[in-house]
Amino acid sequence: MSVPTLVLPTDESRPATGPAGAARSDALADVAAPARGRAWRWAAWDVALWTLVALLFAGQGAARTSEPFLQQLATQLVGFVPCMLFTPLIGAVALRVRFAEGTRARAVVAHLLCLAAFLTVGGAMMGALEWSLPWHPRGTGVSGAMRDAILRYYPIDTLIYVMIAAAILALGYGRESRERAVRAARLQAQLAEAQLHALGAQLHPHFLFNTLHVISALVRHEPKRAEELIARLSELLREMLDSSDRVEIPLSEELAFLEKYVDIQEARFGPRLVVTFDVQPAEALDVPVPRLVLQPLVENAIRHGTARRAGVGTVDVRAECVGGRLTLVVRDDGAGLPPGGPTREGVGLSSTRARLQQLYGDAASFTIAPIPSGGTVCTVRMPCRHPGAAVRVGTPA
Repeated sequence: MSVPTLVLPTDESRPATGPAGAARSDALADVAAPARGRAWRWAAWDVALWTLVALLFAGQGAARTSEPFLQQLATQLVGFVPCMLFTPLIGAVALRVRFAEGTRARAVVAHLLCLAAFLTVGGAMMGALEWSLPWHPRGTGVSGAMRDAILRYYPIDTLIYVMIAAAILALGYGRESRERAVRAARLQAQLAEAQLHALGAQLHPHFLFNTLHVISALVRHEPKRAEELIARLSELLREMLDSSDRVEIPLSEELAFLEKYVDIQEARFGPRLVVTFDVQPAEALDVPVPRLVLQPLVENAIRHGTARRAGVGTVDVRAECVGGRLTLVVRDDGAGLPPGGPTREGVGLSSTRARLQQLYGDAASFTIAPIPSGGTVCTVRMPCRHPGAAVRVGTPA
């Protein structure tokens, strides 16, 4: 099995002094302790597994021959010691160099080199350990015993190598599958939280009252416009209550949902609110994005930007896919961030940040920054993947 190791910077080798140094040493000890625990646990499983195999072979040999069981056990144990020692190396190669698209040739070369080391070094070690046993013939000397062991054991050693690599890969894929399932379940919970927040915060009774008031004022003078807003409100509510379990949707669907929300807000604020959309290139409309990733950002821009301005407020929504990276920008010209203090993120913004981390890991980023001329800009960067590409929850895409 692959034994985890902890690599520390070179300057950490110097003794730490003072309260800060003591705190740093304590933190490093907290990180190193679980790694050491995992290493000892894997080592124990490694020794226990090969000892069990030696016991099985020793029992079979003692039943078929007249040699004592303990003598059979000693012979088998020294024969499987190289397997114990090489299992972590084989596991590291199997887990770190996968037979994935684009890395198959590298994986084949790595496994061939590791197999050659196992057959030669491991085989020679088997011969030397067997030769050291008192009951083993010593006619050829230790070098001859090592050479004979390499030639005698290479077929079974090749099979053992393949079995070790396959077993470790199966364990690794099984563990990754369980972790992805846990992350997916957590992501679904966060998506449900975002949907509930959208209903509770964006469409709270005050908002509904204002929207219905706007619609009622238009019924007599602009009945067609009033009907359109009623349809928009109905579609908005239906989509937000949709029980679909899709984690991602095309950017075009996200923008279509956002336009319905903006249409109602523009009817509420009138000429005081101007929202623009810009997507470059047009193919970016097909790129998958997290569901409800833009609506909280636009809602935040309207609430803290346009709603606090006496004049016209502008919100610009821009999407750009360049160099395999999709950039979503929501910019407003409102009052901006509070001076001198940290930015407080509500449920919508914090949920957006958490869902991006769960979906893309370090491959995504979310920043909020003031604009020197006035206003705020929210920027989301994520992988620009082809439509239909599978998302790996919690891992870089």
